[in-house]
Amino acid sequence: MPVANLQLSARNQIRGSITDVKSGQVMSLVTIRTGDQQFVSAVTNEAVKELGLKPNDQVVAVVKASEPILVKGDEGQVKFSARNKILGHVIGVQKGAAMAAVTVKSGDFELTTSITRLALDELDLNNGDRLTVAFKASAVLLQKA
Repeated sequence: MPVANLQLSARNQIRGSITDVKSGQVMSLVTIRTGDQQFVSAVTNEAVKELGLKPNDQVVAVVKASEPILVKGDEGQVKFSARNKILGHVIGVQKGAAMAAVTVKSGDFELTTSITRLALDELDLNNGDRLTVAFKASAVLLQKA
């Protein structure tokens, strides 16, 4: 059962509107739109029923910072299975000894991802760099707004 006024440690909490719900035998794909971006969440049919998810519902999509991967360069040349591919530009880089946090702005929202310091150095990421943030549909949790 949902907890009222739930506070989460997940960095990425994105408000959006459901545009479609496609149900299979066990899982459903819920499509969410925020601004001009669209992404997909894979949730159980039970969760869809319990939350009463349907088109036009307002939701908060939650993605832990450890889930997204960053793709620098021509995303059109790279094929990968992640359903969610968000184009944006780097607006913040926090460097630690072992890990780094990279914040990407895309339209009306921001996504933060944690990557190793080695990956940061190899990608040579700086503010203003254009890149794609990719994450699996199963990495997107939904909360009804």
